[in-house]
Amino acid sequence: MAANNEVGTIYPIDKIAHIAQTYGVPFLCDASQAVGKVPIHFQEWGITMLSLSAHKFYGPQGVGALVVKRGHPLEPILYGGGHQRGLRSGTLNLPGIVGLGEACRFRTLEIEEDERAIGEKRDRLQQLLTDKIPRLVVNGDQENRLAGNLHVSIPGIPNSAVIARVRHKLAISTGSACSSGVEAPSHVLRAMNLDEAIVEGSLRIGLGKFTTDAEVDAAAEILSQTVHAVREAMAV
Repeated sequence: MAANNEVGTIYPIDKIAHIAQTYGVPFLCDASQAVGKVPIHFQEWGITMLSLSAHKFYGPQGVGALVVKRGHPLEPILYGGGHQRGLRSGTLNLPGIVGLGEACRFRTLEIEEDERAIGEKRDRLQQLLTDKIPRLVVNGDQENRLAGNLHVSIPGIPNSAVIARVRHKLAISTGSACSSGVEAPSHVLRAMNLDEAIVEGSLRIGLGKFTTDAEVDAAAEILSQTVHAVREAMAV
């Protein structure tokens, strides 16, 4: 993983790839969360394979790509027509592929300015929530994280109680989209050895290039009021 899909931590992929190279191990990097948000140097870092999803950087849904080091052998997934040099037979999603390519081009032009602006909004939201919600905890590496990721916990307040009250006002979650429908506590937070109260009170907030200052203010107000209401209800 180039960047964690829950807490947003950016990993030292160049160092991990170097270790893999040293022992002759092919290295597949899941860069779905990172492409279009942080620089990825495929050849320079020595990555063998890299996967990405277009919708993670403002492209169309339902299309992705696998970048493979030249000369690295792969076995076909589907057999038949011999499409994509025999690797995957079947009709190609041409509109999706074109959309992915255009999204890559736009991110190349906009990434630096966009991510700086998104990071500033994220930091502002974090400060507002910290000021408005006592005992709020920010999870993950705050020095090495995606600009659009804010992962917080409110110890003593179950995240389900918060989500139930804001679901029609805010699009936030308790974990990654990959784990939607799974009620078990996040394996990511458990691996970080966080206290049970922090795991149970965790909320994942995402911001993007289209997030406005007004939405940041509204989100902070809605969340702080909701937490206050839940605390009052639990005190009764």
